[in-house]
Amino acid sequence: MMNQREQKFRNWKNTKFASMAWILCVLILVIAILLNMILSRLDLNWDISPNQQYSLSNTTEDYLKQLDADNVTVDLYVLATEEDMESDLEALVIYRAFKSYDAHESVQVHWVDPDRDTETLEMLNPDNAYTLNTGDMIFVCGEYQRRLPGTEMSTTTYDDNGYVVSEEFHGENLITGAIKSVVEGFMPTVYFLTGHGEKSLEKYSRFQINLKNNNYAAKELDLSEAAAVPDDAAFLLIAAPTSDITTAEMEKINTYLENGGNITLMMSPNEGAFAYTNLESIMEDYGLYMDYDRVYETNSAYHLSGDNTTVQCELQEVDDDSEAADLTSALMDQGLYTFMPASRSFRYDSQGGLYTIAPLITTYDSAVGEPYGGISDDPETLEGSSLMLAASSENNERNGSKMVVFGNAEFIDDEHVSSDTVIIPVYLFLSAISWMYGSDLDMGIASKSTSNDYIALQDATFAQSLMVVYTIIPIAIMAVGIGIWVKRRNS
Repeated sequence: MMNQREQKFRNWKNTKFASMAWILCVLILVIAILLNMILSRLDLNWDISPNQQYSLSNTTEDYLKQLDADNVTVDLYVLATEEDMESDLEALVIYRAFKSYDAHESVQVHWVDPDRDTETLEMLNPDNAYTLNTGDMIFVCGEYQRRLPGTEMSTTTYDDNGYVVSEEFHGENLITGAIKSVVEGFMPTVYFLTGHGEKSLEKYSRFQINLKNNNYAAKELDLSEAAAVPDDAAFLLIAAPTSDITTAEMEKINTYLENGGNITLMMSPNEGAFAYTNLESIMEDYGLYMDYDRVYETNSAYHLSGDNTTVQCELQEVDDDSEAADLTSALMDQGLYTFMPASRSFRYDSQGGLYTIAPLITTYDSAVGEPYGGISDDPETLEGSSLMLAASSENNERNGSKMVVFGNAEFIDDEHVSSDTVIIPVYLFLSAISWMYGSDLDMGIASKSTSNDYIALQDATFAQSLMVVYTIIPIAIMAVGIGIWVKRRNS
């Protein structure tokens, strides 16, 4: 039997150790609180994700440090409130990216409430050239400005049940590229050729807004005076010429195309009794051939009421085994009809793979191509099969030079561009522009991926069983442990 002195000593010893344990717990708690307060003030973060998805790459960090040293400042306006983005788990990656950019002196992030801060929005978009949505970004450096849609930041993959399987974050490459573009004053330009009866740029003022919204400038170009196509050309646009180009102009265009340049020909029907000899020569270098006709529809169900030359058409899908760019499938899902105003038709020959050609818009078999203009003594009426009204082609021997042809130039002018009937051709042309020349600067920064795993529970009973295993059982074990400890302490 333990005597009274031994019992008193043991009780004192237990009390001493228990007091020390409580004191240590309180000290650890106080230290943790103080550290948390200090770290929150310093705004320090550690990225422990597998692919460092919450950190900027070395490419971006090195570039921003150089801008810091050069005292260059870029204002980055984000159309969202910081509170909303910080609390949105799905936006956590892009939010942390903004914070990392903002940590550099060269980048000033401004949060703009799109519902309330109308003054800032008007300053950024005075002529309403940009179509702005929540999450979009606008970069400003000096006189240069650039829009970046928030929807382009990532690509999400879903499984058959609608769950998110993975997400690819492309935002850093795009944001750093946008910063570099405004710093360097990089603005790819669409040059409208003049001097051959083409429509003036003024006739396309609304389409110019579309171009600016996609970060392109628009200018006119007279090649009879210019020595060459300018270096900042995204592509050359020839819209409804009423005469052919000269041989000297053709040589300048071919020099530009040989170096990987791009060109769009919008060849509205022309009743003039002449041939576009030099323009046709350029087209043939892409396997495309032009008909001297004007297309009309014999089936009243496939044209606008009272106008059989504004014909309903079909978008063409790219064959699975084709290397051509798919410019149409996304538009097919829109559920809208495709119409083209008075057009001429085209033919093509890929010549054994020398050209990668994709028909884009074709008529129904009931359409007819009636002879219209040209110099043929015996013009042929085209009927009995579908006619091609738009196509794309890539010359595989000209450094990836690309050509897009449309049989009409009026669908993007101020009179037609906002019409519901031509909305699909307008969107198609915008997609073709991005295909010919993307306005984004590629910084070579790899996308960062995340993946999600899901547990499929068989039924409610199975779910309840899991709850028992993961919650009730650990609590029971904890209770038993506390009971044993109390019993031993009082023994």
